Amino acid sequence: MMKPLSSLFTKILCWFFLNLVLVVVVLAIFFAFQPQVNLHAIFGQQGSNRLRTAAMLISHDLNQTPRTNWSGVLARHAEIHRVDFALVLEDGSCFFAKDMVLPDTVKKRAGKALQRKFTPGLFPPPYAPGDLQRRPKNHAKNASGDLREKSGIGRRPHMPPRAYDKLPYSMMRTRHPTRYWSSIRIPLFVEAFRPPAPAFLLAVSDSITGNGFFFDPLPWMIVAAAVILISVLFWVPMVRRITRPLLRMTLATEEIAKGRFDVSIYEPRADEIGRLASAINHMTSRLSAFVRGQKRFLGDAAHELGAPIARIQFGLGALEQRVRGENLARVSDVMEDVDHMSKLVNELLAFSRAELNTRTVELKTMDLLPVVAEAVRRETAPGAEIVADIDPEIRVVASSELLTRALANLLRNAVKYAGDAGPIYVFAERKKEGVAVEVRDTGPGVPEDLLDQLFEPFFRPEPSRDRDSGGVGLGLAIVKTCIETCKGTVSARNLKPKGFAVTITLNSDFE
Repeated sequence: MMKPLSSLFTKILCWFFLNLVLVVVVLAIFFAFQPQVNLHAIFGQQGSNRLRTAAMLISHDLNQTPRTNWSGVLARHAEIHRVDFALVLEDGSCFFAKDMVLPDTVKKRAGKALQRKFTPGLFPPPYAPGDLQRRPKNHAKNASGDLREKSGIGRRPHMPPRAYDKLPYSMMRTRHPTRYWSSIRIPLFVEAFRPPAPAFLLAVSDSITGNGFFFDPLPWMIVAAAVILISVLFWVPMVRRITRPLLRMTLATEEIAKGRFDVSIYEPRADEIGRLASAINHMTSRLSAFVRGQKRFLGDAAHELGAPIARIQFGLGALEQRVRGENLARVSDVMEDVDHMSKLVNELLAFSRAELNTRTVELKTMDLLPVVAEAVRRETAPGAEIVADIDPEIRVVASSELLTRALANLLRNAVKYAGDAGPIYVFAERKKEGVAVEVRDTGPGVPEDLLDQLFEPFFRPEPSRDRDSGGVGLGLAIVKTCIETCKGTVSARNLKPKGFAVTITLNSDFE
Protein backbone atom coordinates (compact mmCIF):
# COMPACT_ATOMS: atom_id res chain seq x y z
CA MET A 1 0.00 0.00 0.00
CA MET A 2 1.44 3.35 -1.06
CA LYS A 3 1.88 6.00 1.64
CA PRO A 4 -0.24 9.16 1.09
CA LEU A 5 2.80 11.44 1.42
CA SER A 6 4.64 9.56 -1.34
CA SER A 7 1.71 9.88 -3.75
CA LEU A 8 2.48 11.74 -6.97
CA PHE A 9 -0.81 13.64 -6.61
CA THR A 10 0.21 14.84 -3.13
CA LYS A 11 3.63 15.92 -4.41
CA ILE A 12 2.16 17.91 -7.29
CA LEU A 13 -0.41 19.52 -4.98
CA CYS A 14 2.25 20.52 -2.44
CA TRP A 15 4.47 21.80 -5.23
CA PHE A 16 1.58 23.91 -6.54
CA PHE A 17 0.88 25.54 -3.17
CA LEU A 18 4.59 26.12 -2.59
CA ASN A 19 4.70 27.88 -5.98
CA LEU A 20 1.78 30.08 -4.88
CA VAL A 21 3.62 30.98 -1.68
CA LEU A 22 6.68 32.01 -3.68
CA VAL A 23 4.55 34.15 -5.99
CA VAL A 24 2.91 35.84 -3.00
CA VAL A 25 6.33 36.50 -1.46
CA VAL A 26 7.57 38.08 -4.70
CA LEU A 27 4.49 40.29 -4.94
CA ALA A 28 4.78 41.28 -1.28
CA ILE A 29 8.40 42.30 -1.80
CA PHE A 30 7.39 44.31 -4.87
CA PHE A 31 4.60 46.12 -3.02
CA ALA A 32 6.87 46.79 -0.05
CA PHE A 33 8.98 49.04 -2.25
CA GLN A 34 5.99 50.91 -3.67
CA PRO A 35 4.77 54.13 -2.03
CA GLN A 36 1.16 52.95 -2.28
CA VAL A 37 -0.23 49.48 -2.75
CA ASN A 38 -3.76 49.84 -4.14
CA LEU A 39 -4.48 49.50 -7.82
CA HIS A 40 -5.76 53.03 -8.14
CA ALA A 41 -2.56 54.34 -6.59
CA ILE A 42 -0.42 52.31 -8.97
CA PHE A 43 -2.42 52.78 -12.19
CA GLY A 44 -4.86 55.67 -11.88
CA GLN A 45 -2.74 57.76 -9.54
CA GLN A 46 0.16 57.62 -11.96
CA GLY A 47 -1.91 59.23 -14.70
CA SER A 48 -3.55 61.78 -12.41
CA ASN A 49 -0.24 62.84 -10.88
CA ARG A 50 1.38 63.23 -14.27
CA LEU A 51 -1.60 65.16 -15.63
CA ARG A 52 -1.73 67.46 -12.56
CA THR A 53 1.99 68.15 -12.87
CA ALA A 54 1.62 68.84 -16.59
CA ALA A 55 -1.44 71.02 -15.89
CA MET A 56 0.50 73.11 -13.40
CA LEU A 57 3.30 73.70 -15.93
CA ILE A 58 0.92 74.30 -18.82
CA SER A 59 -1.20 76.70 -16.73
CA HIS A 60 1.90 78.62 -15.75
CA ASP A 61 3.08 78.88 -19.37
CA LEU A 62 -0.36 79.88 -20.60
CA ASN A 63 -0.59 82.61 -17.98
CA GLN A 64 2.71 84.00 -19.20
CA THR A 65 1.89 83.72 -22.92
CA PRO A 66 -0.47 85.73 -25.12
CA ARG A 67 -3.63 83.88 -26.02
CA THR A 68 -2.66 83.75 -29.69
CA ASN A 69 0.32 81.51 -28.81
CA TRP A 70 -1.50 79.03 -26.58
CA SER A 71 -1.55 76.33 -29.28
CA GLY A 72 2.24 76.55 -29.41
CA VAL A 73 2.44 76.06 -25.66
CA LEU A 74 0.26 72.96 -25.92
CA ALA A 75 2.37 71.65 -28.81
CA ARG A 76 5.57 72.10 -26.84
CA HIS A 77 4.22 70.19 -23.87
CA ALA A 78 2.79 67.52 -26.16
CA GLU A 79 6.27 66.89 -27.50
CA ILE A 80 7.66 66.67 -23.98
CA HIS A 81 5.03 64.26 -22.63
CA ARG A 82 4.40 62.34 -25.90
CA VAL A 83 0.63 62.89 -25.77
CA ASP A 84 -1.57 65.45 -27.50
CA PHE A 85 -3.12 68.26 -25.47
CA ALA A 86 -6.36 70.16 -26.00
CA LEU A 87 -7.75 73.10 -24.05
CA VAL A 88 -11.44 74.07 -23.81
CA LEU A 89 -12.42 77.43 -22.30
CA GLU A 90 -15.63 78.52 -20.61
CA ASP A 91 -16.73 80.49 -23.68
CA GLY A 92 -16.45 77.35 -25.88
CA SER A 93 -13.20 78.27 -27.62
CA CYS A 94 -10.68 75.44 -28.11
CA PHE A 95 -6.92 75.25 -28.49
CA PHE A 96 -5.08 72.17 -29.79
CA ALA A 97 -1.49 70.94 -29.91
CA LYS A 98 -2.32 69.75 -33.44
CA ASP A 99 -5.40 69.68 -35.62
CA MET A 100 -8.09 67.46 -34.16
CA VAL A 101 -11.84 67.30 -33.68
CA LEU A 102 -13.37 66.94 -30.24
CA PRO A 103 -16.03 64.20 -30.10
CA ASP A 104 -19.46 65.22 -28.86
CA THR A 105 -19.08 63.16 -25.69
CA VAL A 106 -15.89 65.04 -24.85
CA LYS A 107 -17.56 68.40 -25.53
CA LYS A 108 -20.48 67.53 -23.25
CA ARG A 109 -18.16 66.49 -20.44
CA ALA A 110 -16.12 69.67 -20.85
CA GLY A 111 -19.28 71.79 -20.78
CA LYS A 112 -20.52 70.18 -17.57
CA ALA A 113 -17.12 70.50 -15.92
CA LEU A 114 -16.80 74.18 -16.82
CA GLN A 115 -20.23 74.99 -15.37
CA ARG A 116 -19.07 74.04 -11.89
CA LYS A 117 -17.31 76.68 -9.85
CA PHE A 118 -14.03 76.11 -8.11
CA THR A 119 -14.12 75.18 -4.45
CA PRO A 120 -14.20 78.34 -2.29
CA GLY A 121 -10.86 79.05 -0.71
CA LEU A 122 -9.04 76.79 -3.17
CA PHE A 123 -7.25 79.79 -4.73
CA PRO A 124 -6.11 82.37 -2.18
CA PRO A 125 -6.15 85.97 -3.43
CA PRO A 126 -2.77 87.06 -4.75
CA TYR A 127 -3.02 90.48 -3.13
CA ALA A 128 -4.60 91.90 -0.07
CA PRO A 129 -8.30 92.83 -0.40
CA GLY A 130 -7.55 96.52 -0.75
CA ASP A 131 -5.05 95.93 -3.58
CA LEU A 132 -7.81 95.74 -6.21
CA GLN A 133 -8.59 99.41 -5.57
CA ARG A 134 -4.90 100.27 -5.63
CA ARG A 135 -4.17 98.76 -9.03
CA PRO A 136 -0.74 99.91 -10.25
CA LYS A 137 -0.88 102.60 -12.90
CA ASN A 138 1.71 100.93 -15.05
CA HIS A 139 -0.72 98.11 -15.96
CA ALA A 140 -2.59 98.27 -19.22
CA LYS A 141 -4.47 95.85 -21.43
CA ASN A 142 -2.78 94.74 -24.63
CA ALA A 143 -4.45 94.00 -27.96
CA SER A 144 -5.32 90.44 -26.92
CA GLY A 145 -7.17 91.66 -23.84
CA ASP A 146 -4.50 90.48 -21.42
CA LEU A 147 -3.49 92.77 -18.64
CA ARG A 148 0.27 93.23 -18.94
CA GLU A 149 2.85 95.44 -17.41
CA LYS A 150 4.25 98.07 -19.67
CA SER A 151 7.63 96.54 -19.09
CA GLY A 152 6.37 93.23 -20.63
CA ILE A 153 6.89 91.21 -17.48
CA GLY A 154 3.76 89.31 -16.42
CA ARG A 155 2.34 90.06 -13.01
CA ARG A 156 -0.59 87.60 -13.05
CA PRO A 157 -1.12 85.69 -9.85
CA HIS A 158 -0.32 81.94 -9.72
CA MET A 159 -2.16 79.09 -8.07
CA PRO A 160 -0.19 77.41 -5.28
CA PRO A 161 1.19 73.97 -6.39
CA ARG A 162 -0.59 72.17 -3.54
CA ALA A 163 -3.93 73.37 -4.88
CA TYR A 164 -3.47 71.25 -8.04
CA ASP A 165 -3.72 68.09 -5.95
CA LYS A 166 -7.41 68.91 -5.34
CA LEU A 167 -8.36 69.40 -8.99
CA PRO A 168 -10.88 66.82 -10.28
CA TYR A 169 -9.41 64.21 -12.67
CA SER A 170 -11.25 61.84 -15.04
CA MET A 171 -10.51 59.30 -17.78
CA MET A 172 -12.67 58.31 -20.76
CA ARG A 173 -12.49 56.47 -24.07
CA THR A 174 -14.03 57.35 -27.42
CA ARG A 175 -14.43 55.21 -30.54
CA HIS A 176 -14.07 55.73 -34.28
CA PRO A 177 -11.17 56.16 -33.94
CA THR A 178 -10.40 54.72 -30.53
CA ARG A 179 -8.78 57.32 -28.32
CA TYR A 180 -8.17 57.71 -24.62
CA TRP A 181 -8.81 61.09 -22.95
CA SER A 182 -7.44 62.08 -19.61
CA SER A 183 -8.95 65.37 -18.41
CA ILE A 184 -8.57 67.87 -15.60
CA ARG A 185 -10.11 71.29 -14.86
CA ILE A 186 -7.49 73.99 -14.41
CA PRO A 187 -7.60 77.71 -13.57
CA LEU A 188 -6.42 80.35 -16.00
CA PHE A 189 -5.71 83.84 -14.76
CA VAL A 190 -6.69 85.57 -17.97
CA GLU A 191 -6.73 88.95 -16.21
CA ALA A 192 -4.73 90.18 -13.29
CA PHE A 193 -6.45 91.00 -9.99
CA ARG A 194 -9.43 88.80 -10.93
CA PRO A 195 -10.47 85.28 -9.84
CA PRO A 196 -9.25 82.48 -12.13
CA ALA A 197 -11.39 81.36 -15.07
CA PRO A 198 -12.02 77.61 -15.37
CA ALA A 199 -10.55 75.72 -18.35
CA PHE A 200 -10.72 72.05 -19.35
CA LEU A 201 -7.32 70.47 -20.18
CA LEU A 202 -7.31 67.18 -22.09
CA ALA A 203 -4.44 64.75 -22.68
CA VAL A 204 -5.20 62.56 -25.73
CA SER A 205 -3.54 59.34 -26.93
CA ASP A 206 -4.33 56.40 -29.21
CA SER A 207 -2.75 54.07 -26.63
CA ILE A 208 -4.30 53.10 -23.32
CA THR A 209 -0.97 53.76 -21.63
CA GLY A 210 -0.55 57.14 -23.31
CA ASN A 211 3.08 56.22 -24.10
CA GLY A 212 3.65 55.95 -20.35
CA PHE A 213 1.85 59.22 -19.51
CA PHE A 214 -1.38 57.66 -18.20
CA PHE A 215 0.41 54.77 -16.49
CA ASP A 216 3.68 52.90 -16.95
CA PRO A 217 3.20 49.13 -17.47
CA LEU A 218 6.93 48.37 -17.28
CA PRO A 219 7.04 47.62 -13.49
CA TRP A 220 4.10 45.25 -13.84
CA MET A 221 5.65 43.60 -16.86
CA ILE A 222 8.84 43.07 -14.88
CA VAL A 223 6.89 41.59 -11.96
CA ALA A 224 4.88 39.34 -14.29
CA ALA A 225 8.07 38.20 -16.02
CA ALA A 226 9.67 37.50 -12.64
CA VAL A 227 6.66 35.48 -11.49
CA ILE A 228 6.60 33.49 -14.73
CA LEU A 229 10.35 32.88 -14.58
CA ILE A 230 10.18 31.73 -10.97
CA SER A 231 7.24 29.44 -11.77
CA VAL A 232 9.03 27.96 -14.78
CA LEU A 233 12.24 27.38 -12.82
CA PHE A 234 10.17 25.96 -9.99
CA TRP A 235 8.10 23.57 -12.12
CA VAL A 236 10.71 22.38 -14.63
CA PRO A 237 12.43 19.98 -12.17
CA MET A 238 9.09 18.49 -11.14
CA VAL A 239 7.92 18.06 -14.74
CA ARG A 240 11.25 16.52 -15.73
CA ARG A 241 11.02 14.08 -12.83
CA ILE A 242 7.67 12.95 -14.21
CA THR A 243 8.29 12.97 -17.97
CA ARG A 244 11.75 11.38 -18.02
CA PRO A 245 10.74 8.12 -16.30
CA LEU A 246 7.57 8.01 -18.40
CA LEU A 247 9.68 8.32 -21.55
CA ARG A 248 11.95 5.50 -20.38
CA MET A 249 8.94 3.32 -19.61
CA THR A 250 7.39 4.15 -22.99
CA LEU A 251 10.54 3.04 -24.79
CA ALA A 252 10.67 -0.12 -22.67
CA THR A 253 7.05 -1.03 -23.39
CA GLU A 254 7.67 -0.47 -27.11
CA GLU A 255 10.48 -3.03 -26.90
CA ILE A 256 8.22 -5.42 -24.98
CA ALA A 257 5.56 -5.02 -27.68
CA LYS A 258 8.18 -6.17 -30.20
CA GLY A 259 8.67 -9.36 -28.23
CA ARG A 260 11.85 -8.39 -26.37
CA PHE A 261 11.38 -9.39 -22.76
CA ASP A 262 14.92 -8.77 -21.54
CA VAL A 263 14.26 -5.09 -20.81
CA SER A 264 14.30 -3.82 -17.24
CA ILE A 265 13.31 -0.46 -15.72
CA TYR A 266 15.02 0.90 -12.63
CA GLU A 267 13.04 3.65 -10.88
CA PRO A 268 13.91 3.86 -7.16
CA ARG A 269 10.89 5.87 -6.05
CA ALA A 270 7.78 5.12 -3.99
CA ASP A 271 5.14 7.07 -5.92
CA GLU A 272 2.88 5.95 -8.79
CA ILE A 273 5.72 6.08 -11.31
CA GLY A 274 7.85 3.77 -9.18
CA ARG A 275 4.95 1.36 -8.79
CA LEU A 276 4.32 1.45 -12.53
CA ALA A 277 7.97 0.63 -13.22
CA SER A 278 7.80 -2.31 -10.80
CA ALA A 279 4.59 -3.52 -12.44
CA ILE A 280 6.19 -3.35 -15.91
CA ASN A 281 9.23 -5.30 -14.69
CA HIS A 282 6.97 -7.92 -13.11
CA MET A 283 4.85 -8.13 -16.27
CA THR A 284 7.97 -8.52 -18.42
CA SER A 285 9.32 -11.37 -16.30
CA ARG A 286 5.95 -13.15 -16.37
CA LEU A 287 5.60 -12.73 -20.13
CA SER A 288 9.13 -13.97 -20.66
CA ALA A 289 8.40 -17.03 -18.52
CA PHE A 290 5.17 -17.72 -20.42
CA VAL A 291 6.86 -17.44 -23.81
CA ARG A 292 9.79 -19.62 -22.76
CA GLY A 293 7.38 -22.17 -21.34
CA GLN A 294 5.32 -22.13 -24.53
CA LYS A 295 8.35 -22.64 -26.76
CA ARG A 296 9.78 -25.29 -24.45
CA PHE A 297 6.46 -27.12 -24.58
CA LEU A 298 6.34 -26.85 -28.38
CA GLY A 299 9.89 -28.12 -28.67
CA ASP A 300 9.32 -31.00 -26.28
CA ALA A 301 6.04 -31.95 -27.97
CA ALA A 302 7.60 -31.78 -31.44
CA HIS A 303 10.56 -33.84 -30.30
CA GLU A 304 8.31 -36.50 -28.75
CA LEU A 305 6.11 -36.61 -31.87
CA GLY A 306 9.06 -36.96 -34.22
CA ALA A 307 9.82 -40.62 -33.47
CA PRO A 308 6.18 -41.93 -33.73
CA ILE A 309 5.61 -40.02 -36.95
CA ALA A 310 8.81 -41.47 -38.43
CA ARG A 311 7.66 -45.00 -37.53
CA ILE A 312 4.23 -44.32 -39.03
CA GLN A 313 5.82 -43.10 -42.25
CA PHE A 314 8.02 -46.20 -42.37
CA GLY A 315 5.06 -48.49 -41.81
CA LEU A 316 2.92 -46.74 -44.40
CA GLY A 317 5.77 -47.02 -46.90
CA ALA A 318 5.93 -50.77 -46.34
CA LEU A 319 2.14 -51.06 -46.52
CA GLU A 320 2.07 -49.10 -49.76
CA GLN A 321 4.21 -51.79 -51.37
CA ARG A 322 1.67 -54.51 -50.56
CA VAL A 323 -1.77 -53.03 -51.25
CA ARG A 324 -3.44 -52.57 -54.59
CA GLY A 325 -6.50 -50.89 -56.10
CA GLU A 326 -8.58 -48.53 -54.08
CA ASN A 327 -6.70 -49.41 -50.90
CA LEU A 328 -3.57 -47.96 -52.45
CA ALA A 329 -5.34 -44.60 -52.92
CA ARG A 330 -6.42 -44.64 -49.29
CA VAL A 331 -2.91 -45.38 -48.11
CA SER A 332 -1.60 -42.51 -50.27
CA ASP A 333 -4.07 -40.11 -48.64
CA VAL A 334 -2.94 -41.21 -45.19
CA MET A 335 0.72 -40.81 -46.18
CA GLU A 336 -0.02 -37.27 -47.40
CA ASP A 337 -1.57 -36.41 -44.04
CA VAL A 338 1.38 -37.90 -42.20
CA ASP A 339 3.79 -35.91 -44.40
CA HIS A 340 1.93 -32.73 -43.55
CA MET A 341 2.12 -33.62 -39.86
CA SER A 342 5.83 -34.28 -40.21
CA LYS A 343 6.36 -30.86 -41.77
CA LEU A 344 4.41 -29.24 -38.94
CA VAL A 345 6.53 -31.01 -36.34
CA ASN A 346 9.72 -29.98 -38.13
CA GLU A 347 8.56 -26.36 -38.20
CA LEU A 348 7.81 -26.50 -34.49
CA LEU A 349 11.27 -27.89 -33.82
CA ALA A 350 12.88 -25.19 -35.94
CA PHE A 351 10.90 -22.48 -34.16
CA SER A 352 11.77 -23.75 -30.69
CA ARG A 353 15.45 -24.16 -31.57
CA ALA A 354 15.61 -20.66 -33.04
CA GLU A 355 14.78 -19.22 -29.62
CA LEU A 356 18.26 -19.76 -28.30
CA ASN A 357 19.85 -18.03 -25.38
CA THR A 358 22.02 -15.24 -26.74
CA ARG A 359 24.84 -16.36 -24.49
CA THR A 360 25.01 -19.71 -26.29
CA VAL A 361 25.04 -18.19 -29.79
CA GLU A 362 28.40 -17.14 -31.15
CA LEU A 363 28.13 -13.91 -33.11
CA LYS A 364 31.03 -12.93 -35.32
CA THR A 365 31.83 -10.58 -38.15
CA MET A 366 31.39 -12.32 -41.50
CA ASP A 367 31.05 -11.61 -45.20
CA LEU A 368 27.41 -11.28 -46.18
CA LEU A 369 27.68 -12.52 -49.77
CA PRO A 370 28.45 -16.22 -48.98
CA VAL A 371 25.51 -16.41 -46.55
CA VAL A 372 23.10 -14.97 -49.13
CA ALA A 373 24.48 -17.29 -51.83
CA GLU A 374 23.87 -20.34 -49.62
CA ALA A 375 20.27 -19.28 -48.88
CA VAL A 376 19.63 -18.68 -52.59
CA ARG A 377 21.06 -22.10 -53.44
CA ARG A 378 18.75 -23.80 -50.95
CA GLU A 379 15.56 -22.13 -52.11
CA THR A 380 16.02 -21.90 -55.88
CA ALA A 381 13.05 -23.65 -57.49
CA PRO A 382 12.03 -24.30 -61.09
CA GLY A 383 10.14 -21.35 -62.58
CA ALA A 384 11.36 -18.86 -59.93
CA GLU A 385 14.13 -16.34 -60.56
CA ILE A 386 16.18 -15.08 -57.60
CA VAL A 387 18.56 -12.17 -58.25
CA ALA A 388 21.16 -11.40 -55.56
CA ASP A 389 23.07 -8.12 -55.73
CA ILE A 390 25.44 -8.00 -52.74
CA ASP A 391 28.65 -6.01 -52.46
CA PRO A 392 31.43 -8.48 -51.58
CA GLU A 393 32.90 -5.89 -49.19
CA ILE A 394 29.83 -5.79 -46.94
CA ARG A 395 30.34 -7.53 -43.60
CA VAL A 396 27.82 -8.09 -40.80
CA VAL A 397 27.81 -9.33 -37.21
CA ALA A 398 25.63 -12.46 -36.97
CA SER A 399 25.48 -16.21 -36.62
CA SER A 400 26.02 -17.84 -40.00
CA GLU A 401 23.52 -20.62 -39.28
CA LEU A 402 20.74 -18.36 -37.98
CA LEU A 403 21.16 -15.75 -40.73
CA THR A 404 21.13 -18.43 -43.44
CA ARG A 405 17.95 -19.94 -41.95
CA ALA A 406 16.25 -16.55 -41.80
CA LEU A 407 17.14 -15.62 -45.40
CA ALA A 408 16.12 -19.08 -46.62
CA ASN A 409 12.69 -18.74 -44.97
CA LEU A 410 12.18 -15.33 -46.58
CA LEU A 411 13.15 -16.62 -50.02
CA ARG A 412 10.92 -19.70 -49.56
CA ASN A 413 7.92 -17.47 -48.79
CA ALA A 414 8.70 -15.20 -51.74
CA VAL A 415 9.00 -18.17 -54.12
CA LYS A 416 5.78 -19.70 -52.78
CA TYR A 417 3.59 -16.60 -52.96
CA ALA A 418 5.20 -14.45 -55.68
CA GLY A 419 7.51 -16.74 -57.65
CA ASP A 420 5.29 -16.53 -60.75
CA ALA A 421 4.93 -12.73 -60.62
CA GLY A 422 8.52 -11.88 -61.51
CA PRO A 423 12.09 -11.91 -60.22
CA ILE A 424 12.86 -11.97 -56.50
CA TYR A 425 15.62 -9.56 -55.51
CA VAL A 426 18.06 -9.73 -52.62
CA PHE A 427 20.29 -6.71 -52.07
CA ALA A 428 22.08 -4.97 -49.22
CA GLU A 429 23.31 -1.46 -48.46
CA ARG A 430 25.22 0.23 -45.69
CA LYS A 431 23.24 2.62 -43.54
CA LYS A 432 23.84 4.76 -40.50
CA GLU A 433 22.37 2.17 -38.15
CA GLY A 434 24.13 -0.80 -39.80
CA VAL A 435 23.58 -2.99 -42.86
CA ALA A 436 20.10 -3.38 -44.35
CA VAL A 437 19.41 -6.62 -46.25
CA GLU A 438 16.18 -6.60 -48.23
CA VAL A 439 14.27 -9.43 -49.89
CA ARG A 440 11.83 -7.98 -52.41
CA ASP A 441 9.26 -9.53 -54.76
CA THR A 442 6.65 -8.24 -57.21
CA GLY A 443 3.72 -10.21 -55.89
CA PRO A 444 0.36 -8.98 -54.55
CA GLY A 445 1.69 -8.11 -51.10
CA VAL A 446 -0.15 -8.34 -47.78
CA PRO A 447 -3.13 -6.31 -46.50
CA GLU A 448 -1.83 -3.25 -44.66
CA ASP A 449 -3.71 -4.03 -41.45
CA LEU A 450 -1.96 -7.41 -41.20
CA LEU A 451 1.65 -6.23 -41.56
CA ASP A 452 2.20 -5.87 -37.80
CA GLN A 453 1.07 -9.47 -37.19
CA LEU A 454 3.15 -11.23 -39.85
CA PHE A 455 5.97 -12.14 -37.46
CA GLU A 456 3.72 -13.58 -34.76
CA PRO A 457 3.81 -17.39 -34.30
CA PHE A 458 1.07 -19.35 -36.11
CA PHE A 459 -0.28 -16.26 -37.85
CA ARG A 460 -1.31 -16.70 -41.49
CA PRO A 461 -3.07 -14.17 -43.71
CA GLU A 462 -6.60 -15.28 -44.52
CA PRO A 463 -6.06 -16.25 -48.21
CA SER A 464 -3.28 -18.71 -47.30
CA ARG A 465 -5.19 -20.89 -44.85
CA ASP A 466 -4.98 -24.13 -46.75
CA ARG A 467 -2.74 -27.16 -46.75
CA ASP A 468 -1.22 -26.65 -50.16
CA SER A 469 0.05 -23.11 -49.82
CA GLY A 470 -0.56 -21.89 -46.32
CA GLY A 471 2.01 -23.63 -44.14
CA VAL A 472 1.64 -23.43 -40.36
CA GLY A 473 2.46 -19.75 -39.86
CA LEU A 474 5.89 -20.19 -38.28
CA GLY A 475 8.20 -19.17 -41.14
CA LEU A 476 8.34 -15.43 -40.42
CA ALA A 477 8.25 -16.02 -36.65
CA ILE A 478 11.42 -18.09 -37.09
CA VAL A 479 12.95 -15.27 -39.15
CA LYS A 480 12.21 -12.76 -36.39
CA THR A 481 13.65 -15.00 -33.68
CA CYS A 482 16.83 -15.71 -35.65
CA ILE A 483 17.48 -12.06 -36.48
CA GLU A 484 16.80 -10.82 -32.95
CA THR A 485 19.17 -13.46 -31.61
CA CYS A 486 21.76 -11.88 -33.94
CA LYS A 487 21.01 -8.47 -32.29
CA GLY A 488 19.21 -7.22 -35.40
CA THR A 489 15.71 -6.12 -36.39
CA VAL A 490 13.28 -7.17 -39.09
CA SER A 491 10.34 -5.32 -40.66
CA ALA A 492 7.95 -5.74 -43.60
CA ARG A 493 6.21 -3.33 -45.95
CA ASN A 494 4.20 -3.29 -49.15
CA LEU A 495 5.66 -1.73 -52.28
CA LYS A 496 3.93 0.57 -54.74
CA PRO A 497 2.22 -0.15 -57.07
CA LYS A 498 2.72 -3.81 -56.13
CA GLY A 499 5.19 -6.00 -54.38
CA PHE A 500 6.32 -6.94 -50.91
CA ALA A 501 9.62 -6.41 -49.09
CA VAL A 502 11.15 -7.66 -45.84
CA THR A 503 14.13 -5.72 -44.47
CA ILE A 504 16.70 -7.17 -42.07
CA THR A 505 18.97 -4.69 -40.29
CA LEU A 506 22.20 -6.05 -38.77
CA ASN A 507 25.19 -4.49 -37.08
CA SER A 508 28.28 -4.05 -39.21
CA ASP A 509 30.63 -4.15 -36.24
CA PHE A 510 30.56 -5.16 -32.59
CA GLU A 511 29.13 -2.47 -30.34
